[in-house]
Amino acid sequence: MKRLILLAFVLIFLSSCVTTWTQVGGSYNSNTKDFTVDLPSGWMKAKSNDLLLITKDGILLQNIIIKRIAVTEELEYSKKKFRLDMLPHEQAELIADDFASNPALFNFTILENSPVTIDGHKGFRLVFTYKNEDNLKVKSTLNGFLVKDWFYLIRYTAAARYYFDKDSASYDQVVNSFKLYAL
Repeated sequence: MKRLILLAFVLIFLSSCVTTWTQVGGSYNSNTKDFTVDLPSGWMKAKSNDLLLITKDGILLQNIIIKRIAVTEELEYSKKKFRLDMLPHEQAELIADDFASNPALFNFTILENSPVTIDGHKGFRLVFTYKNEDNLKVKSTLNGFLVKDWFYLIRYTAAARYYFDKDSASYDQVVNSFKLYAL
């Protein structure tokens, strides 16, 4: 009887961890995060209140994340915070340091750090590689910028060998369509 009750609790817990996915394509509005963006057709969106996460073939193969971080919030691994007066290259260094501090990423290497403009806001573009815990080489492009009390992050991550080049144009379309509407 105890095993049956334990099994029931385990099944309830596991079912609550399942992410709901919906197919996307076209204009997407995030009223809670104050942005609109065009999403590529045929991709799937995870249900999440914290960020926008989409994938085409599975999050381990490729994904695009759009997230905003409060300037007062500590970054996950470095525990550092943004400052309102930070220049784009300082923001890039802060983000790169946070990724480099992640103990699950190995051989973190920055390939590009350049200035960009996103929806009229001065920001940066980082391109970097790392190996994950399964020794898979991963490549990522991250665009970011500060506006008022928020840091906006738009990141594309994919397996470096095949998927990164395959879907990088979709990421560029997402970045180019990104617009803030309430700030």
